[in-house]
Amino acid sequence: MSVVALLLVLLHLAGVPAPAPPAVAGHYVLENAHEMGSELVLKPDGQFDYMLAYGAADYRATGKWHIAGETVVLNSKIPDGAPFRLLRSSDLRSPDLRVWITGANGKGVANLDVTLTAAEGESKARTDRDGMALFPGMTNPKSVVIHVPVYDKDSGTIAVNSAHTDFYIELNGDAITTVPSRGEALKISGDTLEMLYWDKNKPMVYRKQDK
Repeated sequence: MSVVALLLVLLHLAGVPAPAPPAVAGHYVLENAHEMGSELVLKPDGQFDYMLAYGAADYRATGKWHIAGETVVLNSKIPDGAPFRLLRSSDLRSPDLRVWITGANGKGVANLDVTLTAAEGESKARTDRDGMALFPGMTNPKSVVIHVPVYDKDSGTIAVNSAHTDFYIELNGDAITTVPSRGEALKISGDTLEMLYWDKNKPMVYRKQDK
């Protein structure tokens, strides 16, 4: 048995992923996709970069990859923090209720759909360029739900202080746009990789590019 073969056996017995075959590492591009662009770069050091653009939505991921049988397995680095976080709230003695949504940079995020539940029932509004959703005449707020149309992502129910009028929520863009691959297996087929993450019944085919 060669030294390399022996090393691979020892790594397997120790539960350590074997180094990826050099032939698999490289730059892959999604083929035969309409209105969609996507690329996957498998680096020889076991790291990967991934991106997918569809309409106005841009998804990305970085992390580690290894070979398991006839597949490439991806494990993304998951961003810290929840997608949505209530920062604070205050009582401005206003006859209206307001929900303010900002990104991590502190700037307002426009065109988000906000559903507010209050004493009068549910009401919906969309954030303006300052990240504010206005709810005229609403009182005694109970909860807020935020929907990001571009990514079809919901915050879930966020409870709020019923004695306050203004609520400040931070949106974690990285948590929304990162593809959370955990043990995602891509079938190796010649110079292509087949991904089932987006559609379990129809693989997306990524073809390796010539140097």
